[in-house]
Amino acid sequence: MSKEEFEQRWARKSLREMLSTVEKRVGKLEESMEDTKELNNVLGGSIEDLREQSRDFKTISTTMALSTRI
Repeated sequence: MSKEEFEQRWARKSLREMLSTVEKRVGKLEESMEDTKELNNVLGGSIEDLREQSRDFKTISTTMALSTRI
């Protein structure tokens, strides 16, 4: 095997290792993105629940204030 052939094989091996590492990291990133989406959905639902409770509270407090005045 010539020096040139050896260097080409070495370069291909290094590229394969780098590609493998990148693929693993992309996989971890995709998992993290899924976790983030799930968390976003949970928080989004909680925020909407809080908004609804706030509207209910305002309605109740307004009703109570009007009842007291009458």
